[in-house]
Amino acid sequence: MKFNSRKKSEQTHFMLAAVFHGVLIGAAGVLLFFFILQTVEKRSSQQDEKTLPVSTAQSTEVKSKTVKFYAVQYGVYSSSQAASDFLAGHPEYENVSIVPAGKQFYLWSAVDNSEEKIKSIVTKDAFIKPFTLSGATCEEKGLKILPQLLEVSKVAKLNVSDSTKGQATPTDWKAKVTAMTKVSNDLEVVKLQLLANYVSENDCLEIKF
Repeated sequence: MKFNSRKKSEQTHFMLAAVFHGVLIGAAGVLLFFFILQTVEKRSSQQDEKTLPVSTAQSTEVKSKTVKFYAVQYGVYSSSQAASDFLAGHPEYENVSIVPAGKQFYLWSAVDNSEEKIKSIVTKDAFIKPFTLSGATCEEKGLKILPQLLEVSKVAKLNVSDSTKGQATPTDWKAKVTAMTKVSNDLEVVKLQLLANYVSENDCLEIKF
């Protein structure tokens, strides 16, 4: 009887040990599975971070910059009509445009970000007017970077489009550049015409003195 009792006890211990080992092995397997799963997910997310954003972010994010310019100024008026009446009486000012800024209207004949260039073309009837241009509050990407687009040093560099290296441009930019270059070949005059056109149509473009 004692032998049978001892045998049953050993069998019970053996079974309990087997169950315990089974539980440990199962738990270890589950932990190993989760560890491998997390490792795979971590590597996958790191690869996504490396391959995803750089080009995508560059094509969708547009940084605005305030740019300083210089204008050849002939006068300033408190209304657009008064400025138009002046130009109507002075046909010799054929390249002079009306540029709204704040609540006033400025008569400019040329614009450039180089003060030296503006000094070389200013006449005795005009003077140099420094100002800054910002498109920071514009929602349209092309308008937001208009100041940078007008920083170019050659007329040919104005001929950019959305297909050029993902470059954002204002609405009808290419058509307007084409039209303005037919009026004049002078970069400073073309810049002025583009500036006057877009500023008069878009309040988000801000000129400050």
